[in-house]
Amino acid sequence: MTEDQAVEFVPDFEDNRDLPEADQVWCEILPMTGAELREYQSVMANVKAGSKIAYQKANNVVRKIMTERVPKVHNYSDIKGQPINDGAEVYERGESAMLDAIYSGLTEISTLKAGLRKK
Repeated sequence: MTEDQAVEFVPDFEDNRDLPEADQVWCEILPMTGAELREYQSVMANVKAGSKIAYQKANNVVRKIMTERVPKVHNYSDIKGQPINDGAEVYERGESAMLDAIYSGLTEISTLKAGLRKK
């Protein structure tokens, strides 16, 4: 998929979805490939075993996926008030709950059948 085929997603973060539409944080996301999803699932299974190396691999996989699959973030700032514009910046400077909410959306949209996705 290309950036012009991105799906608009409003993360379920704090009261974000209850805000007026103009004030909501929203993202443009591209569904993960099957290989990316399997890689994530594989490294997360190893993290449960408590390996420090597995934890570092998991961080690298999440960083890569957020960078490649979240090309734009709108209406979101870090704790210093600096705008956060894409998935890489969410990973580096965003709140962990926002990162989790966006990643959850990525997983959800990536596991839907193509016919069920809605632009």
